[in-house]
Amino acid sequence: MRPLLLAAIALWTAACGTSNPPPRSLDPNADVVIPYAVSGGGEVRFTVHPRYAVGEPVTFRLDIRAGTQRVRGPVSGRVLASEMASGEQLIRTLGPAGLGGIDVAAGSTEHTTVTWDGRSDKSEFVTAQTYSLSLDFIVGEQPLRLGSVIEIRAR
Repeated sequence: MRPLLLAAIALWTAACGTSNPPPRSLDPNADVVIPYAVSGGGEVRFTVHPRYAVGEPVTFRLDIRAGTQRVRGPVSGRVLASEMASGEQLIRTLGPAGLGGIDVAAGSTEHTTVTWDGRSDKSEFVTAQTYSLSLDFIVGEQPLRLGSVIEIRAR
């Protein structure tokens, strides 16, 4: 009787189980949103693509909500190559041009677009790998560096 009961349970479990795996919940091509809380109850939010192509500019959106303190920026930035053997290496220093710097008054929200041309300080296009892009802001009167990982792939 016990083997018959076990067989019935196995058949019932197989009949009720799903034959298809559940669908993936994340779109691999969806933009990635990275929120950072800043002093005074504000937020700086990066919205980046999951990957960029070699030889093309890296463009992403910044949403800045100032809480009780004014937020300025990005005022400068830098791009680092993340190499396992030698650690991070500075590839590019970014000045105000192309950074879309804005001045957000306390209690306000603003949006801007940041563009890095995908080149090194030697004016050469960077190679396919993972980079760290960090941007400098002023929150109230205090400097703050925030960033994102950027993946660049061959076309």
